[in-house]
Amino acid sequence: MDEKPTPDDPCSYLQKHNMRVVLNMMFLAGSDTTATTMEWCCLYMMAHPDIQKKIQDEMNSVVGRNRLPQLSDKNNLPYTRAALLEIQRHVTMLPLSDFHTAGNEISLAGYCIPKGATIVPNLYAVMRDPISFPEPDQFRPERFIDENGEYFESGRVVPFGVGRRMCPGENIAKMELFVLFTHLLHRFSLVKPDDVARVTFEGIYGAQFAPKPFTTIFLPRN
Repeated sequence: MDEKPTPDDPCSYLQKHNMRVVLNMMFLAGSDTTATTMEWCCLYMMAHPDIQKKIQDEMNSVVGRNRLPQLSDKNNLPYTRAALLEIQRHVTMLPLSDFHTAGNEISLAGYCIPKGATIVPNLYAVMRDPISFPEPDQFRPERFIDENGEYFESGRVVPFGVGRRMCPGENIAKMELFVLFTHLLHRFSLVKPDDVARVTFEGIYGAQFAPKPFTTIFLPRN
């Protein structure tokens, strides 16, 4: 029986209607945004060969050349993880998060937000905040490496949205991106073609911020 959830049902989130919506979101939205993020990863690595080499050198040291990276290697690849997180911060592929609704009237920073008001989280402003990220327009994976050389995540890098109802596929997406990103750079180096004058980060705004079509060379690594 496919009943829609009722507000007074404490287990309404387990009903078929909501579960179908969540699954559709994870498969449709997740696959599209992951693919677009990987396009940006290719573009950034092509534009920053020095950073690409640092990632590959780290993988050579930790993983070696005889196997592909695994999720179990993640904690031993701090620079690789930092570069991936910095790409997500710098691109801000979803400048505005999903709309939310105020459940009750609240006061915030001297402003009254009435019940039922539509709230649009500005993820771009959060991830480009110069207080949290000095020189925010600069691409620097080192932002997420501490004085001990360990990786750390900033709570202000929020590519999956904010609040209790943020992207339900966040954990899956993080695993997918790590595996795809490391496998790609383990096997290939991304090189700018000679006939391309410069790498541009111009994009196309739609449901998400996607890169304009570009050309790269996948150079197999030994």
